[in-house]
Amino acid sequence: MSHSKHTKRGYSIYIEKWDRSAKKFINTCAICGHKGYSPAIEQEGFCDTAGNRVIFKELTKTLRVLRLDELGRCEDCAEVQDRLPANRNFDKGLG
Repeated sequence: MSHSKHTKRGYSIYIEKWDRSAKKFINTCAICGHKGYSPAIEQEGFCDTAGNRVIFKELTKTLRVLRLDELGRCEDCAEVQDRLPANRNFDKGLG
């Protein structure tokens, strides 16, 4: 059996055990909890050091890019929340 059958998707032994500082480049949506890597690692000059090249390789191999807005929401959650009326309870007189 291969090792990949025993690990869950998005899990990297390198990130979890060997280089925990790489976790600062993982974005997590404040609403749905979806995880992805920060777009900052795709910028020019990030892979100048050997350590950052390994971080880039591991994160792009296990996760997808996840852009967050200023409130820490992913694009999907932000779209849904922005469509909802902000003060539904106040409109009904419950607030």
